Amino acid sequence: MCRGLAPAGGRGMSTLAMWRARAMSWAWPSWTELGLFLLLGVLVPLIGYYVLVGSPFLGLYGLRYVVVAVILWAAFSFAAPKAPWYVRLVLSVTLGQLVLNYGFTNIVVGAGSAKITLAEGGCLIGLLVLLPLTYRWLARTPAFWLAMAAMVIPPTYHLYRDFFTYKMAALRDVLTVVDIAFFVAGMAIVALGVHRGTWLAWRDRFMRIWFIAGGLYGLTWPFSTWIQAVSPSFSSYQQAVPVLGTQLTSPYTAIAVLVAWFAIPHVFPKRSWLRTLWILLVLVETIIVVVMAQSRNLYLIILFVPVALGFFGYKRAFAAVAGGLIAMVLSLALVETLNIKIPGRISDVTLSAVVDRFLSISGKHGDEYGATGVQQRLDWWASSLDMWRASPDRMVFGVGYGPALTNFMAPGVDGEGVVVREPHNSFVSSLVRGGVVYFVLWGAVVFGSMRRAWLGARLPGLGEDAAGHFKGFAAWSFIVMGMLALTSLSEPHFETPSIAAMFYIVAGMVSMEYYIVTRRVDIRPGAGRAPGV
Repeated sequence: MCRGLAPAGGRGMSTLAMWRARAMSWAWPSWTELGLFLLLGVLVPLIGYYVLVGSPFLGLYGLRYVVVAVILWAAFSFAAPKAPWYVRLVLSVTLGQLVLNYGFTNIVVGAGSAKITLAEGGCLIGLLVLLPLTYRWLARTPAFWLAMAAMVIPPTYHLYRDFFTYKMAALRDVLTVVDIAFFVAGMAIVALGVHRGTWLAWRDRFMRIWFIAGGLYGLTWPFSTWIQAVSPSFSSYQQAVPVLGTQLTSPYTAIAVLVAWFAIPHVFPKRSWLRTLWILLVLVETIIVVVMAQSRNLYLIILFVPVALGFFGYKRAFAAVAGGLIAMVLSLALVETLNIKIPGRISDVTLSAVVDRFLSISGKHGDEYGATGVQQRLDWWASSLDMWRASPDRMVFGVGYGPALTNFMAPGVDGEGVVVREPHNSFVSSLVRGGVVYFVLWGAVVFGSMRRAWLGARLPGLGEDAAGHFKGFAAWSFIVMGMLALTSLSEPHFETPSIAAMFYIVAGMVSMEYYIVTRRVDIRPGAGRAPGV
């Protein structure tokens, strides 16, 4: 505890008692924040309308900045009640990643070679303030040092040389390492929030905004093509990407909300009609994203979720989710019987299409397109591992940042081939780019976080509603991290900043909470502010 500060509950107050003392209610932003939000959300677009009429090109060019400014300010204002600006900054850019995925990820600031993505830049700026304030607690945890080593050692060895060889490609590839900053930020925010006595309010607000904004955004999936056509876009390192309309994170958000309904129900409204409306929206969104995405990974996740919930003791959840799966299968059978045409990402949505798509995981059965994709991934993995085995130096430190990890070309929209840079397996990518050194450090962060969540969800002698509903939060975190790690075996998820941010922020939060609840780190709540806090 800082010198000059007294514990909020008196001398000797336990960490668990402090957690129990915190309220879970909604905390609304100030009138100043609401006024600024209305200014950006109403007056600026209104002025932009007249500019658009008088000068369409100038209006459209400026409107994209207005849209992004409104989204950022809304997230910044609502992200965490009574939180300092650097906490709001980290949480708001994280929310941008979780909800808008590619649309937010590809916003860069700077010029020429001095560019950085807004998300990673915001996180790093927040960490510049957070780390000095929370270092005394973070330094006591092995997870912090493993994450810092993973962020520092590989870029130190590779980046200077690789940048002069590969330019912007090297900077883009190194973002996979920079994204670990979200893990450290998650740990630091928990430590600071517990010290200030406001962590549970911050956590619940963050999750509510993610669930509401992400859920509503996911419902727009059927209109995503039209939304992308009218959306403002930003030029990133190598391409222009619409801010709105991409749905990469929507399936994972839908499943995260569904799991939270059973594991951490206090996050949802207490009024019965609001809870009913919310769960109906969650069910509709889950059906839309799972059915229309036609993703084998999602099919595996849907099977994984009820088993995991049942294992952690949520028997009603297991029955409810399993019943929902049966209802979905029967509905798809009815759609096929009545010959109702529902277009999906790959083909019309029918029960036969789902079964064929799922069976294609074997690479030998099911639909031909899916089976071919499995064999193609195996070829990519083999090609990448051949690069890694080329020399002892590569095996220890990896091939570095900039070179494509495969020698394959995929057809592009303009008829020209596009290099497949990643082998669509994050574990292979981590090993090949960073060698054994990075793979061990990164694996310790990933699987260490999952282990802490697993142990936290099964802590003996801790009530479900004790320590800020930690057991439920830990179970939810394990399932969220588990589904992302599982799907990263066949997708470049940890090379995709929005998915990586989702994993790392959850991993950092649950890891620090685990250290606090199990008293491996003792953070006493302060009665006021420490110097600089």
